[in-house]
Amino acid sequence: MNVTFEKKDALNGTISVGISTEDYLPSYEKKLKDYGKKANIPGFRPGHAPKGMIEKMVGNSLLLEEINALASKGLFDYIEENKLNILGQPILTEDTKIDELTKEANYTFTFDLGLSPQIELNISKADVYTKYSPVTSDAMIADEIERMKKRFANLVDADVVEENDMIYATLTELAENGEALDGGVQADSVPIAVNTVKVDELKNNLIGLTKGTYADVNIFALFNNDEMEMSHALGIQKQTVADLNPTFKLTVSEIKRTGGSEINQEFFDKIYGPGVVTSEDELKEKIREELNGYFNQQAQHLLEHELFDSLVAKHNIELPDEFLKRWLMERHADKFTPENMEEAYKPESNYLKNHILEEKILVSNDIKVNDEDIKQAAINHTKQMFGAYGGTQGLSDEILMSIVEPQLQKEDFRSRMINVAVRLKVNQWLLDTITIESKEVSAEEFTKIMEAHNSQHHAHAHEEEEVEA
Repeated sequence: MNVTFEKKDALNGTISVGISTEDYLPSYEKKLKDYGKKANIPGFRPGHAPKGMIEKMVGNSLLLEEINALASKGLFDYIEENKLNILGQPILTEDTKIDELTKEANYTFTFDLGLSPQIELNISKADVYTKYSPVTSDAMIADEIERMKKRFANLVDADVVEENDMIYATLTELAENGEALDGGVQADSVPIAVNTVKVDELKNNLIGLTKGTYADVNIFALFNNDEMEMSHALGIQKQTVADLNPTFKLTVSEIKRTGGSEINQEFFDKIYGPGVVTSEDELKEKIREELNGYFNQQAQHLLEHELFDSLVAKHNIELPDEFLKRWLMERHADKFTPENMEEAYKPESNYLKNHILEEKILVSNDIKVNDEDIKQAAINHTKQMFGAYGGTQGLSDEILMSIVEPQLQKEDFRSRMINVAVRLKVNQWLLDTITIESKEVSAEEFTKIMEAHNSQHHAHAHEEEEVEA
């Protein structure tokens, strides 16, 4: 087997794999013979069918299998042995695709390659970046307290339905004569948030009802034509929703309204747990601490994003764009088309450039990621997830590890955590290498800065598929 490499330019090359009869015939003949020994063909004793018949039946597929395997082995062995740093995967050129095989022929397969660019790091204390230091205002704390009062308010009984009330009702399917439909649907204590009803006329008919009163309603309008919600509320299969008669009788059984929350010890305990906060001043300081922590985390996130964006631009990282576009269309034809390629390619290109810079920093500075780094990344990730759903209070280290350790046994999760751990190490090296200047801004001003950043950098969020480097 003869394998050659031609470098067309800094970012593109080809590998040609030449396969002769001497390369594939011995193995092909052995596979053919092995198949014949196992073949059970009518009219012949097992393993005694003529070779010509066996070859006619499966020869072409065995030959194709053998030649493709040799071509693939020659290609990837050469890449590994010569340490070629490629992007994406090699693409077989159109002029070397083979439709028919001949047993006595020699074959040459030529593959196009996208090569990773070679860059020299240029990062030092001369690189100056701004880290914002957001200051939480008293007005923001007051707004947060108001939100807490609404969030943790008690539901109280009400006499007359108002727009922001929750009603619990019995829903009864009606026949055309206005009576309950024989064998029709009836559901009790169905919760309905009045302000979610989109049809104003129906919403206005609900407002003013009292406990025990009723109104005829269009069931589809009541649930905004959401078949899934209707099936859950009425206790029926989703596929039967379309067969419902539209008119239902709604009988009010309960009316619930959000009551006011007093700022007292019960309110403090409901939010933070018993005795954690004991006064309104302590509540304000607790909120200030949480908001400052949140904004500082966002400021760090913004710094790291802007850092990578500017360093990628500074190093003028170029890609084999045309090759990568071809590869993406071949690999993900459902996502990348000639019509959307220019727009869809942007996030892939940005991801790759960041990845190339990250890899260069890792290799140049001999930065390693060990199991402890990966485990810590998983722990922090899990804490953040629990934090998003209400905090990590009561989450002991033992419970945390009982969640993390099984997850790390899953290949996809472990791979993600390795990437997180790598990024953390690279970010830390960057922060230790550059110069950071602090700039104090109001939390409100910082929120606007973050919104502008998110609008610019996440308009084409890179979520599912990533180009493999």
